[in-house]
Amino acid sequence: MPPAWYARTRLKLRHLQLLVAMDEARNLNRAAQALGITQPAASKLLAEIEQLLGGAVFDRRPRGVEPNPLGEVLVRRARAVLEELDQAGAELNSLRDGSGGRAAIGAVTAPAVGAVARAVEGVLRASPSMQVTVEVDTSGPLVARLLQGRLDFVLARIPPGAEAARLDYLEVAAEELCFLVAAGHPLLALDPVPLAATLDFGWVLEPPESLLRQEIDALFLRHGLDLPRRVLNTPSVLVGLAALMQGQSICVVTDSVARLLEASGEIRRLSPLLEQPRVTVRPYGLIRSRERPLSPAAERLYEAVMATLAL
Repeated sequence: MPPAWYARTRLKLRHLQLLVAMDEARNLNRAAQALGITQPAASKLLAEIEQLLGGAVFDRRPRGVEPNPLGEVLVRRARAVLEELDQAGAELNSLRDGSGGRAAIGAVTAPAVGAVARAVEGVLRASPSMQVTVEVDTSGPLVARLLQGRLDFVLARIPPGAEAARLDYLEVAAEELCFLVAAGHPLLALDPVPLAATLDFGWVLEPPESLLRQEIDALFLRHGLDLPRRVLNTPSVLVGLAALMQGQSICVVTDSVARLLEASGEIRRLSPLLEQPRVTVRPYGLIRSRERPLSPAAERLYEAVMATLAL
């Protein structure tokens, strides 16, 4: 495509909205409904897009449509443009009413309960009207939302298959994993704890695609054991905590989260494992997009997180 092709071809904002709506709905009629237009109007917009680009951008499938390689590029960029426009509106509003701006960030659990919480508290103390959103999840969904423009930056790991060339990554630290149980659990009497003995109990683990879960699965396989059979899969520490209090399950968290949960006295950490006294998960880092500058509000929060982490 030639430089400034979007201007020469008269690409419209409505075209971008249709691309994103069709990617989400995978159906032209539902996409039209989402935009509040008729299906013939949506068909006309789609035909204009294909005429501008000289080819189809969606392929028909038995259950609807999906973007082809050309469409995938356009959908990704269209989503980013629309997110930027939404953020521009928020920034303009903050300038008018003095609210201090808005920032949306993400973090895996351990940084969220430590560095992020301290940084956010400090920034909000200095800018009380600033709006901050913190999403806690596993690395894969967080990095995906970052690339979509829905998050300003994240504290996470770059997951396999992610477009690392589009990211700036500043490594922070590795995390040590701890095995938590409710007070009175039978395994608290063992020191060290044989890994095989843990298979007699239920487990609360992050979803299979998370790096923490993959490390735990590898731990059992490395020592010639079957994987735990009774597993509650959840990325939520609160759900895990509730499950521990209901029975004799074992929950795996990072050391910083364990120290927070142990404070009540109702949750205890198991002694080190006999086969592997120290279990760690690979380092996480501070990740931002190379394609999108941070807003002033997000930049303030990014610098606060860096200072908290002493980077």
